[in-house]
Amino acid sequence: MPGAEPFELAGAQAGILLLHGFSGSCSEIRALGRTLNEAGYGVFAPTLAGHGTSPSDLLNLRAEDFFASADAAYREARQRYARLYVVGLSLGGTLGLYLASRYPLEGIVTISAPVFMSRLVAWSVPFAKRWMPKRNVISNYSAWRGEVVGYRTTPISSIGVFMEVLAAVKSELSNVSVPVLVLHSTGDQTVPAANASYIASRVASTDKAVRVYPGGRHLLTLPPYLDAVQRDVIRFLHSREAPYATGPHAISKGAPL
Repeated sequence: MPGAEPFELAGAQAGILLLHGFSGSCSEIRALGRTLNEAGYGVFAPTLAGHGTSPSDLLNLRAEDFFASADAAYREARQRYARLYVVGLSLGGTLGLYLASRYPLEGIVTISAPVFMSRLVAWSVPFAKRWMPKRNVISNYSAWRGEVVGYRTTPISSIGVFMEVLAAVKSELSNVSVPVLVLHSTGDQTVPAANASYIASRVASTDKAVRVYPGGRHLLTLPPYLDAVQRDVIRFLHSREAPYATGPHAISKGAPL
């Protein structure tokens, strides 16, 4: 899909694996990626399994396929950077938590990330998946409005797989011990804001923080909320990069630490 292409912005020693959300694409994180690169970080933003092409490519996906695409993205990004962070939007943040539970990372930022959905969604999706798995349902209102490039509709079966991914990651949160910043908003009509405090309370990290913006929306990586998100993400990254601010391993450009 034009505009959904993965992208990479070269950096120095510190890099960011930047992950988009379910039914979305790299278009929804491209502006954030540019700003993070201008702040001195390399950015590697892949396309998740089944995304960026056609909703029909989600039909036969399993939860394992999402985890495998995250694993592959981690391995590729790790080859590029001595120090690696994950910043993930929505499902991208959930997959970032998955990676943090299994691999060495310098830190992770989740943005509007779920490990559970509302009771209505949790109840209705398994029922709908059983009786009409191939039926498409509206899944991305921002794509309908033309704000991002993504799937306007997705097969019900793929939403069931999405729920399986959340359940698996939720059960492994205690294995996350890296620094964590959890960002959410009270105006998120897609993912319950209660996910933010739940994630922070369940991870084993001693270095963790939560910020829940008043109002807002699910896609906090779009204006007018992007500025606040960029500021908080860069502050988190810079504070962890402070020991490398001078000498041969310093980040090479961008705002001062």
